[in-house]
Amino acid sequence: MKYKILTAFTITLLAASCASKELKPIEENLDVKAKVGDREIGLNESEEAIVQESVPVEDELRKLTWINYETERKLKSARENLITCRTELADPRLSGNKNMEPIPELEISEDLSKVQQKLGITRSGRIKVIRKEFLVDKLEKETQYKNSLDSLVKVIAQHDVDCNRELGYIRVQHGLPSTRYPAEGYFGSAGNFIVTRPAENNLDDAFRILDEQTHKGRKLERAEKKLEEPAVIDTSSDAMPVTEI
Repeated sequence: MKYKILTAFTITLLAASCASKELKPIEENLDVKAKVGDREIGLNESEEAIVQESVPVEDELRKLTWINYETERKLKSARENLITCRTELADPRLSGNKNMEPIPELEISEDLSKVQQKLGITRSGRIKVIRKEFLVDKLEKETQYKNSLDSLVKVIAQHDVDCNRELGYIRVQHGLPSTRYPAEGYFGSAGNFIVTRPAENNLDDAFRILDEQTHKGRKLERAEKKLEEPAVIDTSSDAMPVTEI
């Protein structure tokens, strides 16, 4: 018996994308034997085991659009983090040369080559811009866009890992922790966290916290030395009490 893992949605796309934009009828009949979530497992007319998932096209398009939007947001945030990291690497306080290493550009513009756009007046007298594109083209474009975004995320993520590793080594060499100082505080009687020292947001914060810790350390060291000093007893005759006999 042959085993195949297919989806009805995939078959529809393949059929529709071949030569013509016309959507062909698709056979969803299946002798269902089990279900796994939204997927059906069963046998087709040729007694082949099939895993079938039927997805309404609007749901599939909505999911792709949402995923791409979220990936765009994460990608831009990751790039900003990389800029911050490389800016700190170039800081003279960390022995940088003020020259920031180039940041990869994000080419995430939408491909509108298959969109038909018309400007006109509707029957109600309103002027509108109408954009049309084939559904198959729209799904294909969103899928390709998703793959492109995923590749960019991997590139930026690797740059960010390498940069933060190098930055961590250099921070330690200058007396800082390898990662940013966390916030310090304590939990109050109501269970809320009361911040006594905010977390580090930039190098200015880092060196300020380092100076404060250094000052406190020196002050504590002086206090400990003072406690360790032996008491001095004055044995001079002027200091000795006189006892009359």
